[in-house]
Amino acid sequence: MNGTTLDCSILICTRNRAVALEKTLRAFASVRVPDGWRVEMIVADNGSTDHTSVVVANASHPAIAIRYLAVPVPGKSRAQNAAVSLAMGEVLLFTDDDIEPSDNWLEAMARPLLENRCDAVAGRILLADELRRPWMTPMHARWLAETREPAAAMPELVGASMGIRRAVFERIALFDEELGPGVTGFGEETLLWMQMKEAGMRILPVADTHVVHHPDPSRLRRESWLSAATGQGRTHAYILHHWKHGSASNSGMNASWMKLKLVVRRLLGTFGGTPAEGCPEWELCYVTRIAFLENFIRESREPRKYHLRALAKNIP
Repeated sequence: MNGTTLDCSILICTRNRAVALEKTLRAFASVRVPDGWRVEMIVADNGSTDHTSVVVANASHPAIAIRYLAVPVPGKSRAQNAAVSLAMGEVLLFTDDDIEPSDNWLEAMARPLLENRCDAVAGRILLADELRRPWMTPMHARWLAETREPAAAMPELVGASMGIRRAVFERIALFDEELGPGVTGFGEETLLWMQMKEAGMRILPVADTHVVHHPDPSRLRRESWLSAATGQGRTHAYILHHWKHGSASNSGMNASWMKLKLVVRRLLGTFGGTPAEGCPEWELCYVTRIAFLENFIRESREPRKYHLRALAKNIP
């Protein structure tokens, strides 16, 4: 961290989503900043080839200094870590490039952290109404980052709306750059959450504010759901082997058996979505499990990168 400490830094990572980002930055214009608070926003551009830098240069807020950070090597965790290292806030608020925040989002999320009532906060995330479909289940919504009511006890951290005291990263070594979008697709916040639990840290749910999530409609397409399921499986395999030091016996045989069962279920199964959109829960679960088993075989051949439930990697 450089320079004078601020009250709060808002961190947004983005890659080739200039149109969505522009809407998000415009929406932040209505976010209130309490009198006397010193706030900055850092937009970490993770290798965009569109006009993202222009969008950030043109953005403004009367009480928030907006800064542009280029992180050319792909990987959201890498971009987040670069933003954390540059940030000057005592409190770090994380959100996405495709959200619309409530006008009280900044204060509601940051105040419990500034008052040292907790180590992190988990905010409410609502899926945009125009993206809801009759076939969606709570699982589908959750995979699109919706957390309507964060759990009262140790709610999970979701990157579209979460806050962390900077002091947390003095004990936990930032986000694992082998997880998250650009690598496995998921898991960087999950592992951080697990490490915080292991360290006995406090996470507070914040129910009196929210962000509305507007993911690209392509996220509803069948191939996107299947890709997400594969990413979930890869993530679970990585965390189980490297951090939990767990095992999965007969992974190869079980993966083959699951593939056969998936073929049969696909022949027999029905789904209320359209051919282009959606994917049934049972299919997502099968694909996730197959990806987990196949990737666990690969991961288990590698030396473990953490001591058991450690707060930092033991292998560079």
